[in-house]
Amino acid sequence: MNIIKEIKKLNFPPTQYVIVGSGTLDVLGIRAANDIDIVVTKDLHEKLRKTGEWKEEERYGKIFLIKEGFDIIPQLDWENYKTTTEEAIQNALIIEGINFMNLDELCKFKTALGREKDFKDIELIKKYKDTHK
Repeated sequence: MNIIKEIKKLNFPPTQYVIVGSGTLDVLGIRAANDIDIVVTKDLHEKLRKTGEWKEEERYGKIFLIKEGFDIIPQLDWENYKTTTEEAIQNALIIEGINFMNLDELCKFKTALGREKDFKDIELIKKYKDTHK
């Protein structure tokens, strides 16, 4: 999957989204992504919901929007993670005009999620950072 090409097809306003999770890892060549998780602003989330083109799925008490390998997350700040969507966008790693969560923030986010796969990703990020100083 060409992650840049797929994200650009969505034509989201650059000030209203950031790619998180494995999407960032994929674009940097750390590991392949199975899907693309995108955190969006409340305005963009509501606009996408109203189109009826996205399947709604409740996860973690939030309404995620799902379509064609994309998971749209309605907000970034969770109980154990306080960075807002807007802050993550502002501090994003920009690659070919696409906003990706920077690696330091991604480690904080994955630590807060605390799943086994997140800790594995954190180790991969540390190795990547050690070899790409």
